[in-house]
Amino acid sequence: MKEKKGKSRGRIFLLLSFCFFILFHSVVAMAASWPTADLTAESAIVVDAETGAVLYEKNGDVREYPASITKVMTALVVLEHASLEDKVTFSHDAVYNVDRGSSNAQIEEGDVLTVNDCLHALLLKSANEAANALAEHVAGSREAFAEMMNEKAKELGCTGTHFQNPSGLQDENHYTTARDMALIGMAAFQNKAFLEIEKNLSHTLGNLKRLPEGNTIYMEHKMMLSNTKFYDKRVVAGKTGYTQIAGNTLISLAEDQGRKVVTVVLKDKNPSHYTDTKALLDLAFSETENQTLGEHPGALEALRKELVSAGKITEENKIHFLDTVKISLPKGASQDGLQYVFTDIEGDVPASALGKVQILLDGKVVGSGYIGKDQNIQVILNNKETKKKVAVAAVTVSGFTILAGFGFFLFGGGALYGAKNLHDERKRKKKWKERRKKNLEELQISEEEFKILVEKRKSEKKKK
Repeated sequence: MKEKKGKSRGRIFLLLSFCFFILFHSVVAMAASWPTADLTAESAIVVDAETGAVLYEKNGDVREYPASITKVMTALVVLEHASLEDKVTFSHDAVYNVDRGSSNAQIEEGDVLTVNDCLHALLLKSANEAANALAEHVAGSREAFAEMMNEKAKELGCTGTHFQNPSGLQDENHYTTARDMALIGMAAFQNKAFLEIEKNLSHTLGNLKRLPEGNTIYMEHKMMLSNTKFYDKRVVAGKTGYTQIAGNTLISLAEDQGRKVVTVVLKDKNPSHYTDTKALLDLAFSETENQTLGEHPGALEALRKELVSAGKITEENKIHFLDTVKISLPKGASQDGLQYVFTDIEGDVPASALGKVQILLDGKVVGSGYIGKDQNIQVILNNKETKKKVAVAAVTVSGFTILAGFGFFLFGGGALYGAKNLHDERKRKKKWKERRKKNLEELQISEEEFKILVEKRKSEKKKK
């Protein structure tokens, strides 16, 4: 009888264990899947501003009309080519070459304002005459300024965008995509002057012909206004847009607990452009997270072999990321299965960079980082105890090993990788200790000799 009860309990235990196993793996699988959203907008996207990862998109590459969110690009170009204290004189064409009834700040022909005033009118009030006047001030004409906008768009990596004017007024040759506008929003997030202007929810334009006492303009993005039902404290900047053909458009820059994202909705309805944006922010901040890229020797080795085959490095070279790399993943997702794709780079990049590596999960880019190769250094050591030279003992030490060791002496190892918490930091510190110890043992170099190598390498660089 006891045996039967024991067997019965054993079966129940196995059954419960199996159920728990299935439930656990189902939860993990759910946590690792990319989140989705039910939106009204015809096109939408939310992008992590640090990693560049697309956290969710809906028709992200479909061309749509941007309407007045165009003015974010207008502001970026102006901030690159003009001083905030420059004086802008409003021409007849700047004031009157706009659609009847379109957004304006009551600025008249002949009024003179600073670039700073004009940018506030542009971004807070969406004043079309301010867009025209700024374009004329910077480039001489709206047409020439639009070319500058297109050049900037190309520089930022936009592939489905063409600007025809600085205001966003309807034109069949004036279009963009949600993905491209997110790239523009990421650039705006990095522009301190842009963010400073957007912080001001109101601004007074003085000495206007129509309003000599001044005209106070107010922010129109309702998610930034605490007295509206759409207020969201996470939104730190953004721009509204609307035309009958474009529908409601909205770009928003948001931050929560140090993490920054950009949302874009195109061809939306009112007030869905606000509720859709909130849904995208909730998705980004609640259902995804940024992780520090862990060590994946197998994937990195596969990439190294590709670079050897392509003639980028020699067989002796190892490769490493130049800095700590952050990636964006569904909350709780594992980094297993990450893939590395190498791309050549040009322009303003670290001098020691071989190229840029895109990090993918299931074919989706989740982050990127610059990669470099370890340089070989030939060192001849002298035996100080016997005062005899060691027989041309050429010891090969990788530059990265030296940098890592030097960094360890300075920072205790963990700071090199910027682990996201103390537990990870201690684990990485321990790994670095073990790896450094192993490397030194293989090279038959003592700790003291290693320090000498570091100092010698530094002095050689100074002489060069």
